[in-house]
Amino acid sequence: MPSIANPPYLIEEIANNCANFCELKIMGPFDIFFATTLVTHLSRIKVLSLRCSMLLKDALIIILDGLQSLEVLNISHCLLIEIPPPPEPRRVMKELDDTIRQKASRLGQFLTCMEESCVMCQRTKADEGLMRWYRYEEGLWKADEVTSLSLY
Repeated sequence: MPSIANPPYLIEEIANNCANFCELKIMGPFDIFFATTLVTHLSRIKVLSLRCSMLLKDALIIILDGLQSLEVLNISHCLLIEIPPPPEPRRVMKELDDTIRQKASRLGQFLTCMEESCVMCQRTKADEGLMRWYRYEEGLWKADEVTSLSLY
């Protein structure tokens, strides 16, 4: 799914009409509103890929706490943003903290990449977490570290 302006409408429709829905790949901003919508309507999801997205740390924590059926989570090449209390400015996290690692330890697979030398991480950063797939190799949007995704 590319960026979605109204996550509750689409996610609720999926929940109401796709009883066996269990895998989702999102490509775009992933905020607290989106995370809460997933937890509320698709709580039984097993595989989630947020690869190359702008991901708020608090949204990641909501996912890790709220999606108890989640087995696989891919946050590779994400621009992971932490928003501390004011007046501190938001910041891009360079590595995962212990809270996230501990919460993710229950997953069967937790895929990450936050390497400065990684081309995909560099592209996500240059695109400010809104990957502009048309700038790169054809079909790149299909790539995913999660090999079990059968979305395409």
